[in-house]
Amino acid sequence: MTEPGRREDPASRRVIDVAIGILIGLRGCSEHEAFDDLVSAVHETGIGPGALARALVDLAGGGRGDVAHRAEAVHMWGHLLTARVRSS
Repeated sequence: MTEPGRREDPASRRVIDVAIGILIGLRGCSEHEAFDDLVSAVHETGIGPGALARALVDLAGGGRGDVAHRAEAVHMWGHLLTARVRSS
């Protein structure tokens, strides 16, 4: 996701990893497919991966909704969370 040798914020990397884990759980897909899903969402929305991942983590965790880009996370993945709640 990043260019070789480029420094990245470890906290951002952790939240991206958590978001990938959430997508794996919701979609039942591989890590590679979940990463591709996140990258596609980044390209579609123009939002950085860390910010979009943070919004997904907040959404999946039932956060209060005061995280930036929550609306975009709902647009991209809200249907997966709704389907998950219905099947529980």
